[in-house]
Amino acid sequence: KWAKPGHFSRTLSKGPKTTTWIWNLHADAHDFDSQTKSLEEVSRKIFSAHFGQLSIIFLWISGMHFHGAYFSNYLAWLNNPIAIKPSAQVVWPIVGQEILNGDVGGNFQG
Repeated sequence: KWAKPGHFSRTLSKGPKTTTWIWNLHADAHDFDSQTKSLEEVSRKIFSAHFGQLSIIFLWISGMHFHGAYFSNYLAWLNNPIAIKPSAQVVWPIVGQEILNGDVGGNFQG
């Protein structure tokens, strides 16, 4: 029963021959008007969905800022900005990208 596409909704039961059931999965979850008629509840659901998405975005951005600051040579560059070039972090050697890592001074590759 669980392996059959659309087992929980008749509009999704066209089967795996079309992609309509995939689109309907997304559409049914976000169709707040069909779930309730209260404008206040619909507004609250949309507002909470937007705040949920914003929290994920800010978590992702804060992770980028943390890793950019933690793995950088900013303090070494502040001490000697002439001899040390600024760098954010070392690039992992995946698919030949290690060529981006160069000696930037202060015993730092980046």
